[in-house]
Amino acid sequence: MRSNRLFGARRFVWRVRRSGPRLARPLSAVLPAAPPPQDPILVLGCPRSGTGVLLEALLRSPDVRSVQSEGHILWDEFHHPRDRGWDSDALGESDVSEREREFVRLAIRWWARGQRFVDKTPASCLRIPYLEALLPGAIYVFLRRRAPDNVSSLMEAWKARPRFVKYRLPEPLSGLGPLNGNLWSLVLVPGWRELRSASLEEICAHQYLACNEAVLAARDRIEPSRWIEIAYEDLLADPGSELRRLYRQLGLDFVEKTHEEVLARRPSRTTLTDPEPEKWRRQNPEAVERILPLVADVERRLGYEAVDLVGG
Repeated sequence: MRSNRLFGARRFVWRVRRSGPRLARPLSAVLPAAPPPQDPILVLGCPRSGTGVLLEALLRSPDVRSVQSEGHILWDEFHHPRDRGWDSDALGESDVSEREREFVRLAIRWWARGQRFVDKTPASCLRIPYLEALLPGAIYVFLRRRAPDNVSSLMEAWKARPRFVKYRLPEPLSGLGPLNGNLWSLVLVPGWRELRSASLEEICAHQYLACNEAVLAARDRIEPSRWIEIAYEDLLADPGSELRRLYRQLGLDFVEKTHEEVLARRPSRTTLTDPEPEKWRRQNPEAVERILPLVADVERRLGYEAVDLVGG
């Protein structure tokens, strides 16, 4: 009985802490405007590209702090898709209001407590112009991943319901077999209504395309000093070197054993199975092979060579 009460108390505290940033909305209407955060770090990457691992590695630094594991509580407070005709998660510069700016800055100041703000929200891939207007001077860390493994991981996340469900859509999906219905997992991409009868691998391929195409379109408009790129495959192969490079470029002191603790002992809170090169060949080979032509051009633009279908 005592353990149940203790668990309930912990859950209550956890819920209060998670809801804390929302208290900044009414308070921002009466408190003096907060200054913009100094050099915030925004991690970009398609869902299931490894951004959760990267965020946990960054949070090993005592000099950074995040609002939550993902910043939906900030970015979605004024922008739920239902209020925009269920268009998508994409946002532009014109979507930022002064009221929202005051709320976000106060929430970050309140939550970061003088430390450097870092955020990882996969939908941010579709919102870079919006984020530029909201947080000028932000440093972007883009984590790219090969399409076959990324798409396969997206498929596994969709199957892991209700864990990654984000929206209850106003119109049903009909091409997903046992997953049919109006539940949508992960980032809501522009043009999702055209995918209502698509297969799971097609929907996941379009999530990969939408996120990476939006990042590629924005990359050339960001000063090189504010843009850092990492390949997920390099992070797995040599985490120590990659994380040291990242910490150095961000101006952070590297925390020893960060790569061992985060990537080896506890990969990520959102990890479904242990990291494994070319895991798609074991999980969803036929489905992934069907969408390879669809993602080939974006993979090339991300710096990857064509997939060897014979390899294993």
